Amino acid sequence: MDKRKTLIFLRNFSLWLSILCLLALLIFFLRFIVTGIDKKEVVKRPVEVYHRVLFISSYDPLYFTYDAQVKGLERSLYPNGIEYDVAYMYSNGRGDTSGDEFFNFMKQRLSKVKKYEAILIGDDLALEFAIKYQEELFPKIPVIFFGINDYELALKASLNPMMSGFYENDYLEETMNLAKALFPDRKTFIGLHDQSVAGKVDISTFWTLRDKYKGYSFVDLDASLLSQSDLVFLLAELPKDSILFYMNCYSDKNQNVYSMLSRTGTVVRSATVPIFRNYVGGEGMGVLGGIHMDVEEQCVKVGEMVKEVLTKGSRPEISLVDYTESRTSFDYSLMKDFKLDFSLLPKDTIFYNKPESFISHYGKIFPPIIMLFITLVVLMFYSKCGKMISMTYIAELKKSQKVLLDSQEQLSYQAEYDEILDVLNRRTITAWLRDTMTEKSVYSIIIIDIDDFKMLNENYGHSLADSILQYVVALLKGMVEEGGWKIARFGGDELLLVIPDEVLTMECQIVRQLFAAIRAPIPLGDETLAITASMGASCSDGITPPEQHVINAETAMYEAKKRGKNGIVIYDDEMKEKALEEIRIKEKLQQAFDNDGFFMLYQPQIDAQTKEVSGYEALVRMKEPGIYPGQFIPVAERSGWIWRIGRITTELVIKQLAAWRDQGKTLHPVSVNFSSNQLNDHGYVDFVEDLLKRYNIPPQFLEIEITEGLFLEKSVLADGFFRRFKDLGIRLLMDDFGTGYSSLGYLTYIPVDVIKLDKSLVDTYLVEGKDSFIRNIIHLMHDLDKNMIIEGVEEEKQYLRLKEFGADTIQGYFFSKPIPANEAIDFNVS
Repeated sequence: MDKRKTLIFLRNFSLWLSILCLLALLIFFLRFIVTGIDKKEVVKRPVEVYHRVLFISSYDPLYFTYDAQVKGLERSLYPNGIEYDVAYMYSNGRGDTSGDEFFNFMKQRLSKVKKYEAILIGDDLALEFAIKYQEELFPKIPVIFFGINDYELALKASLNPMMSGFYENDYLEETMNLAKALFPDRKTFIGLHDQSVAGKVDISTFWTLRDKYKGYSFVDLDASLLSQSDLVFLLAELPKDSILFYMNCYSDKNQNVYSMLSRTGTVVRSATVPIFRNYVGGEGMGVLGGIHMDVEEQCVKVGEMVKEVLTKGSRPEISLVDYTESRTSFDYSLMKDFKLDFSLLPKDTIFYNKPESFISHYGKIFPPIIMLFITLVVLMFYSKCGKMISMTYIAELKKSQKVLLDSQEQLSYQAEYDEILDVLNRRTITAWLRDTMTEKSVYSIIIIDIDDFKMLNENYGHSLADSILQYVVALLKGMVEEGGWKIARFGGDELLLVIPDEVLTMECQIVRQLFAAIRAPIPLGDETLAITASMGASCSDGITPPEQHVINAETAMYEAKKRGKNGIVIYDDEMKEKALEEIRIKEKLQQAFDNDGFFMLYQPQIDAQTKEVSGYEALVRMKEPGIYPGQFIPVAERSGWIWRIGRITTELVIKQLAAWRDQGKTLHPVSVNFSSNQLNDHGYVDFVEDLLKRYNIPPQFLEIEITEGLFLEKSVLADGFFRRFKDLGIRLLMDDFGTGYSSLGYLTYIPVDVIKLDKSLVDTYLVEGKDSFIRNIIHLMHDLDKNMIIEGVEEEKQYLRLKEFGADTIQGYFFSKPIPANEAIDFNVS
């Protein structure tokens, strides 16, 4: 009987306990659902309105700071019974920079509404409008401004007894210091901006900071001078050692204005270097991070100032506030990708794209799972039905567990594999090589790069181009599985193969099989497509670590590209010596940049008829013995440093012209060479103009030599440079005529003043039976009203023949080799 009562008690107890557990579970889920809803914080409008103010915004509500401004104002205005209206300078088609159209709109509006007790001004354009029209639109009404980038404008406004407000700190220097700490090896700072008021302030601040960063190169990129396609191209070609500072740049040269989201998308998709931003906006979209002003907190202080002004009187007796709290925000995922030290960031840094831990992500489901388990165990004591229910719940638990495991496997796959090609990604193969292979292992590494893959993307689209890559990988996977190789996606169209126990040769069976697989026609519907690839290989040697073999294979692949593509190059001692030599020259170049390591020689240009000096070509040399232009110029081109040499040589020449003038010498034009890679130096023409003014040198004494190919590119950037040179009064010379396109028709329209005939044409055609060709070219140039300089004249008979043909100017060793400045200025033909 006691046992029976005990069982009854246990059964009833288990029933009530299971009901209580289910009720607790229900309450938990209801609370989870309610608290899980993302509630947007809303500041309620004041029930009692005591004051009304007007907020004049420079931009429309889509501007990237507008939401934060409004949120901050509402937090401080509404609780104090202050209501505000908004007028946008750039809405409903109004957007003239003079503000006249907006003035008419405001005058009509203010005549129809109740008088406002204060005026709020957001950003620079609205403040300029308020200063201009204050007396006509809102006299004797306090004006509070904020978000002002131009400090001089803010200071000017604060001198008005009815105006005060807040200057917008740019925090560019703080962001630069953080970038410098995170990337100590990157020595090129690039400032991306436009010609808006904020953009001009940005780039002015950017350049003023240059002297604080010794050893760093500063380059500005003005989006207002570029089309969208030009900007994308330049961002993709940024130097590998650079950092991009993305400031205000929302317009292009075609007067298109882009939203912050649109422009940020363009920047992060195109640039491969770290991107920093000293303004709000772009977080979590691919911008690495930065320090920027807390717009919302500034506007909270604006509201507090408005309250104080309306409470104490109609005059804002508060001085200009030039400091506002900052926020530091960074992309957690990008910090990991760049392998950066998180300890260098401030403790209050806000992180975006930070993955949740397993506990934080799944922790909320643990309590209901525990309660479910208790309920199931209790119901097992109640009846067979309870047992069936418990089995159902157990099955559900197993299903949930499987979902969790599947999710973990999917995350692991995404971290280790390239989803498009279903092969290992770059990070995984690099880690595998580091952990698996030793210096004593026998293996070969091959990097395969599809030739002209960019053209495939442009002609067939990214989707089909990806399909072509998938097809190639599918062909290679059979060889990979059979040989026990490893395959990974190393870059956009680059594949990396690790072949164990093999030391490859140029003609080995594996290489032949790879080329046969890649060159096989690819079916595209009713058509087929043939592709080729360039390959670079590096083989283990018992000394070199795996990471270096990857670099060597990539170097060899680029060498295969240079040799005409569709082939393979195996890294050898000669390439190693070449790479070491380039490293040595780079080091000498860097020393020369830092220690005034360049000087100029001047080769006289002689009037063919009078034998008088008519000008010089300036030729750069390094003070370091044993390094010649044919060695250091190509290295500078490949390293992205040629623009620095261009600026140094230009300044040396203009200084020399000034020195000759001060010595009382007769000046003649001096030409300096301009490389196509200097097109990325957007401030070069301004640099030249500043030097000419600083040293008081008339522009006709400086000439720019440009290669034939650059004239024929007809790019937007090149045309812009040529036009600005011509506007300054600087003559343009076409160098190396006859080595490139050798077409005479284009000479009728390109903006060139002087043609320099290349030495190769002199050697080939200035001989008996062929020299009429040279005579005809000279006469044609004269008919086109262009002068001609004949280069490479080394023999007297060449000079006499050219003089007979009516040549203008002779340059060559017959008269003089390149000589120092003091000899060149006094040079006379003997």
